[in-house]
Amino acid sequence: MAKTDHTNHFSGDVTQKALIRKNGKILLVRYPPGDLAADKLDMPGGRLHQGELPIDGLLREVKEEIGADVTIRKVLATGIFTNLANVSTYFVVYEASLIDEQQQFIAEEGEIGEIGWFDEKEFFALPIIYGEYQKALKSVFDNE
Repeated sequence: MAKTDHTNHFSGDVTQKALIRKNGKILLVRYPPGDLAADKLDMPGGRLHQGELPIDGLLREVKEEIGADVTIRKVLATGIFTNLANVSTYFVVYEASLIDEQQQFIAEEGEIGEIGWFDEKEFFALPIIYGEYQKALKSVFDNE
């Protein structure tokens, strides 16, 4: 969805992310040049639309951002960060997996600069858009 549509369809300041892992790698998206978060990495996902159920919203956002369908397994972590507009935002990170692991990714035009797999051992050193995601997921990784 185009960024210009954001102001009147979101449901609160809640964002959801999908932690997609495969063979020791994590699927991350990079924001495009010119974006406020240019060159930062993030997990696919986004905000809920008004009247949308949380899982439906996450499935929609992932499909929009990477062009792939996922299965949502469980909640891994929650927390709060201050977004780039200086608004406190509640987040939920779900464990997810690709339905078709061979499907080619399609980056959402204007929103996503690139999509790639990153070594999960390096996750905590990567330039993730909000460090609170990394802090919240630390206990998940430590307990594996």
